[in-house]
Amino acid sequence: MTTGFTVQQSTDGGENFVRRTTVSGPEKFVMGITTGKYGIALSGNTRCVPGSSGEGTAPSTSQTTATNTLPEDGKGATMTPDEARTEFFGLLDEIQAMAPGDWTTKDVPAGGYCNFQGTGNGKEFGGSRTRDPLSVTDREVLRQKVEEFYKSHGYSVKVFDQSTATDKLIITNGFGPDGLVLQVYTGDLGTTVGGNSRCVPDPQGSK
Repeated sequence: MTTGFTVQQSTDGGENFVRRTTVSGPEKFVMGITTGKYGIALSGNTRCVPGSSGEGTAPSTSQTTATNTLPEDGKGATMTPDEARTEFFGLLDEIQAMAPGDWTTKDVPAGGYCNFQGTGNGKEFGGSRTRDPLSVTDREVLRQKVEEFYKSHGYSVKVFDQSTATDKLIITNGFGPDGLVLQVYTGDLGTTVGGNSRCVPDPQGSK
């Protein structure tokens, strides 16, 4: 691209058919969009630019968590793929337990590829769990529990009302470090917990 930005796309097959597009630009600018059967998630961070005091502007909470353990050359790692997988599926387990019942698991343990630190050699994992719709009261209880759960982990929270004439649907998203996304869908047609793990270096990736 003539503007100095690079674009990388990856696709995970399966019923959810998740497609991820990552745009990387100058001064550590990153913008990501994840689309799938169950919704759309946006994430990223601005360029790192000098603040009024002459120092770099402070990153957000999620950025701080993601970069504090990374060396300046960007080659360090916050987690291994196994650790990222364990963390992500553990988070889904915790959220799922907030609404006991019969859930169907559609996780992808093998994971897919992502653009880690602009190198393209990343690994991330996706998954979802679905169940029958909850009552209107139980949906709101779950939504509030999930929002507090996100905040307790330091994740940023976005709530989207995607209701239509035939489906009252609320999506509660949590955005964590290294591209971690958690999504909870509560609607008339069902309940879904899903998302994708952190994007971490793939030891098998080409250099």
